[in-house]
Amino acid sequence: MTAAAVRPPRIPVEVVAACGYFLPRLMFLNSRIAPQIHWGDVTSALDGFPLDDLDLASAGFWREWARRWESVAQTYIGAAAASTTTAGRTAALRSAAACYHWAEFMYFDDPERKHALRQSIRSCFRRSLAGSPTPLIEQVARLADGTAVPVWIALPPNASAPVPCVLVSNGLDSVTEVEPLALAETYLERGLAVILFEGPGQGLALGRTQLRIDMEEIVSAVVDLARAHPAVDADRLGFAGISFGGYFALRVAQHLPGTFACVLNFSGGPRVAPFPGLPRRLKDDFRFAFMRPPGADLTGLLADSALDITWVPDTRVLSVHGALDDIFPVADIRRLDEQWAGRHHSLVYESEAHVCLNRLAQAAHRAADWVHSCLTTDRGLA
Repeated sequence: MTAAAVRPPRIPVEVVAACGYFLPRLMFLNSRIAPQIHWGDVTSALDGFPLDDLDLASAGFWREWARRWESVAQTYIGAAAASTTTAGRTAALRSAAACYHWAEFMYFDDPERKHALRQSIRSCFRRSLAGSPTPLIEQVARLADGTAVPVWIALPPNASAPVPCVLVSNGLDSVTEVEPLALAETYLERGLAVILFEGPGQGLALGRTQLRIDMEEIVSAVVDLARAHPAVDADRLGFAGISFGGYFALRVAQHLPGTFACVLNFSGGPRVAPFPGLPRRLKDDFRFAFMRPPGADLTGLLADSALDITWVPDTRVLSVHGALDDIFPVADIRRLDEQWAGRHHSLVYESEAHVCLNRLAQAAHRAADWVHSCLTTDRGLA
């Protein structure tokens, strides 16, 4: 029998056709601190992917997806162990953390395995911080009932006086070390401090405690911690959230008056599209976050969470959105332009869908410029 020819890994065209929409998300921004994969990781993970189950709504697809990304993560764990330098270990551990995230982000079949993968992200990232020029200071905020809220504070290099600060929220299936931290880096680069936090149902608590709709209660406790930090200018706070975190951003703008100088809603909205029409895998995503059983109908829960947009916030709000978004309808963003006139501005990409994945880098930096302007020059995008 003739041995198969050796060739470089490649992604089958059928796989690209099936999941090409969200492949840009795997390359989430160009981060310096946050874990990040490389295109070669994608080809390694997807080379030879079985073509008999390319239904993204099926559990089988995501089981295979998770297995393959976990395998790539293990190669980086080996590389970290073999490295003889701090730089080598740091790079390998952050790549491993990113691969573990992409293994679990849409995997819901086995909650214990998903949680173990998230623990691996946290472990790898923490071990990588020994080589980080920008340390993340871990603290804990406390809710009124005593619930602990993990908080990470990062300060811009060479900050000599209290600086403006941006609180960054997770979305539904993001993990603090990857997407929120990558977004936070755009603020650090502009001389702003950042605070990341994990409320109930976020980060390591995803699937362990129910995600709370009233995120403003958690944010209020984090704000108290921020105001007590000597390096943070308590009068110049901003808030940013992506995807479902963008919905939280709009809630925060309404419910915490006098707190934030500006609020960024990145692809969230005042309401989620009707639950029955959402993609099947996204339904599982919501069920997992809200700890509801398989097949549960969340129509009522999501309908009840819709914001009353006649309640105009007292701060400036920027919404970055894709006109083709099928989770948060763009029509609602345009209504915010009307209802919150003078307070709300939108940046809409007509050919983009949820989170504007193909224009993510441009949009993130433009939004970060707006946040920086609001917090330092009092102008913003308006």
